[in-house]
Amino acid sequence: MIHRILEDKICRFCLVFLLIFTCAALFAPWIAPNDPNEIHYTARFAKISWKFPLGADYMGRCILSRLLYGARLSLGSAAGITIASSVSGTILGMISGYLGGRFDRIFMGVCDAVRAFPGMVIVLVFVGILGTGLLSLCLGMMATRWVWYTKVARNLTRAERKKEAVLASVMAGSRMAGILSHLIFPAIRMPILAIATLQFGTALTALAGYSFLGFGAAPPSPEWGMMIQDGRSFISTNPSMLFWPGLCILMVVIAANILGDRIQEISEQVRK
Repeated sequence: MIHRILEDKICRFCLVFLLIFTCAALFAPWIAPNDPNEIHYTARFAKISWKFPLGADYMGRCILSRLLYGARLSLGSAAGITIASSVSGTILGMISGYLGGRFDRIFMGVCDAVRAFPGMVIVLVFVGILGTGLLSLCLGMMATRWVWYTKVARNLTRAERKKEAVLASVMAGSRMAGILSHLIFPAIRMPILAIATLQFGTALTALAGYSFLGFGAAPPSPEWGMMIQDGRSFISTNPSMLFWPGLCILMVVIAANILGDRIQEISEQVRK
């Protein structure tokens, strides 16, 4: 199935686009023209130039350098949340769907309770207990997102559990771990991947929103949401402070959503 994704033109374009942002984040120390936190009071709100390719903010800090370093925090945190949530949620969902019975009913009740509870409240509880910061924010977001994967993985596992290959392995005495890893997971990985790709975009947007409200990265960290928060007071005089980080978030989210939708379409075609 992976080769079907790589052969698709839309998927390839989105993957290359996201790879460019990933490389920019990884190689930020070598690409960035300036230190992202270096202050130049004489260059406050500097226009686009060789020294400041995208201009400077209200403290004379290079916007391009802050975008590149901010990509490490924003994209890295969103990817970490998505990977941790998808892995834990998928494993729990597969176990619940495979075992069924009382365990499945009780565990699905817990998942429904978590989904019914406002996600922002859970995030604020983590931030209140652990303190304001990117780590506590990420942990709070993980605590609310794993249930989406659990429900999908559980339903798909219940469907795969009835197939002849799985029933034959159960009758042959194969262990649950082997059946889940070798028979069930390969059959459900594409829908999970599609959800993870879509959830990556929502995680990035949510991170920026929480940072904008002051619950994320602490100043002077060049996180994209924090950069938007820094520029909100200058929206009329220097809108570029909001425009560039907002544009980066917009482009990454659109690429992730298109990729996720396309993966879902390919998955449905293969399953049919």
